[in-house]
Amino acid sequence: MKLAIVVPRYGPNIVGGAESFARQLAEHLPAPEFDVQVLTTCTDDLSTGENVYPPGCTRLNGVWVRRFPIDTRFRDTARFHALNRKLAMEASLSVDEQYAWIDNNIHSPALYAYLIQYGEMFDLLLFIPYLYGITFYGSILHPHKTVLWPCLHNEPFAYFLETRLMLTSCRGVMFNSQPELMLASERLCLKLPRPAIVGGGIEIRPADGQRFRRKWGLTAPFLLYAGRITAAKNVEELMNFFIYYKQQYPGPLKLVFMGEGELSLPAHPDLLRIGFQREEDKLDVYAAATALVQPSLMESFSIVMMESWSTGVPVLVHGDCDVTRYHVMRSNGGLYYTNFVEFAGALDWLLAHPAERARMGALGRAYVQREYSWETVMGRFREATALWYDVSPT
Repeated sequence: MKLAIVVPRYGPNIVGGAESFARQLAEHLPAPEFDVQVLTTCTDDLSTGENVYPPGCTRLNGVWVRRFPIDTRFRDTARFHALNRKLAMEASLSVDEQYAWIDNNIHSPALYAYLIQYGEMFDLLLFIPYLYGITFYGSILHPHKTVLWPCLHNEPFAYFLETRLMLTSCRGVMFNSQPELMLASERLCLKLPRPAIVGGGIEIRPADGQRFRRKWGLTAPFLLYAGRITAAKNVEELMNFFIYYKQQYPGPLKLVFMGEGELSLPAHPDLLRIGFQREEDKLDVYAAATALVQPSLMESFSIVMMESWSTGVPVLVHGDCDVTRYHVMRSNGGLYYTNFVEFAGALDWLLAHPAERARMGALGRAYVQREYSWETVMGRFREATALWYDVSPT
């Protein structure tokens, strides 16, 4: 099967759930069963759209990657950011404003031209995620070959008219979890063409928590936050909850932030920022943690949860996120909270019950091995492509 994976940005140093999904899938699809080409842009930052990579075709970790420049000449960034601010204030956009938001998003006319000329030579065009102009414009060119991998959240953009039209007029839709599918089919009331739940693949690899502790001179127990340090991930609430918890319950517990983002940490002796970690070091950080805390309210899968579980470390998630709560309840690999009292109670329990905490981590690891090993995910992907391409699965 000749497959194009279309993603707004691509590369091993790009942090983001959808981008990681796209790269890992491209690198794990077996040849010659799948002839994969990644179509992407020359940017590594979707907030600016600056072209930093040269256009053209290169081979990256065994995958052909074809890059196209982003064209910002006709983009009204002031208009785009004004519409985002309006949405942030929980105001709805008119249909004209929704289209203005899409029109002033990230676009690559060169990529669209390539799809127009060569799109028919692919059996399927897999677009991930739904949120960017590349997907909105590119997916309408060959809808009979287009599969959307939306990474859908319960957010204002999901309710746009163009989002609804896009999700219902393509060849198929690929989801990361049952709650994400339910969001599209029940909350958005969409009649989806050939939906399939595939999820992301996770590799179980060795990790050494003590190696991380020696490197950073850290002996205290700690909670770990991993990912983008941004308000969109509900990180400010996590900071406030943790600081108030330490005021009420003094002790050695720390909160470690692994990742990058625009938020600054408050000046506090128990908050530690270690930045972006290389792939070979990242798992050591997970393995050293008492628990991973995932405060985000909008996830379609949550790679960081699966990575934490892969090292045998339990998770503490926000109960108002359907997806992360679903994984916790399905695996018994952690706890969830919806307010400060529940957050504090969960921390107290995790700290006071090391044996049970380890058992939770082991259950989470078993869940990842059972549901999200690459062998399992590849099986679901083959079944899905057979559904979309109308052939029998091999």
